[in-house]
Amino acid sequence: MNVRVYASLLLLVGSTVGCGGDSPTSPSPTAPGGLAPRLSSIQSMIFNPRCIEHHGDHATEAGLDLTTGNAFANLVNVRSVQVALNLVTPNDAENSYLIHKIDGRTGIVGDRMPPDGPFLTTAQIDVIRQWINNGAPNN
Repeated sequence: MNVRVYASLLLLVGSTVGCGGDSPTSPSPTAPGGLAPRLSSIQSMIFNPRCIEHHGDHATEAGLDLTTGNAFANLVNVRSVQVALNLVTPNDAENSYLIHKIDGRTGIVGDRMPPDGPFLTTAQIDVIRQWINNGAPNN
């Protein structure tokens, strides 16, 4: 009888190894300096210091205001005035024109962003890409 109980426990423990519930589809990268794939982090660490000189409330190139409180409404599910893509398409960074512009991809209109350099680092772009692929929440 003890052998039967022991075998049952062994089977139960063995069948649950590796079960830990659902995990995120991909880890959230964090760039040096604490940049995280959240709009609030991207706003304070990229948009405010690097973008609003040209895309602020008084200097809006391409009509794009990226100031705090306005960036989300002006980016997410908003069609670019330059090409037939949304600036940010939730869950689809590769088809979001913002990624094309900051990556400097072939087919963009005008210059790679930010035009006054230096360009964003790969880690910074990856965090923006992850935010978009996470659904581009207003967080």
